[in-house]
Amino acid sequence: MNELRYASVKAISLVYQSSLRERPCLTSTDESKAFFQRYWGDHPGHDQERFVVACLDTKHRVQCVVLITVGTLDASLVHPREVFKPALLEGSSAIILSHNHPSGNTEPSREDIQVTDTLTEAGKLLGINVLDHIIYGDGTSDVRSIRESR
Repeated sequence: MNELRYASVKAISLVYQSSLRERPCLTSTDESKAFFQRYWGDHPGHDQERFVVACLDTKHRVQCVVLITVGTLDASLVHPREVFKPALLEGSSAIILSHNHPSGNTEPSREDIQVTDTLTEAGKLLGINVLDHIIYGDGTSDVRSIRESR
């Protein structure tokens, strides 16, 4: 069942990936913020938090963007196993995390920071660098980098 779920999520991400004219290279916070501003702008109107991961190759080119989980109005459940699975299958060297805030407020919550720290530590064990976590404010188009916020 999990393989089927991953396959359908992967198919969705490949549709987004194939719509990119080129594989963007995300080597700075500004490039990451701009990329996810476009990504979430292409997927508007969510009343639930959605958590995605962008898998990157060794040159930090986007390999794919995968929807990891759909949460509630103000929370999403994220487990390292689910976050790193697409990166492991793609042979990625790094990932960038992103999720939306339906409220429009891009201020990172305590839980957002805790999830970022947990996933960063898990990534160290796997040899996959977590470069950043970008929060998108639905309805405002604002984006915020947790890395920049620290």
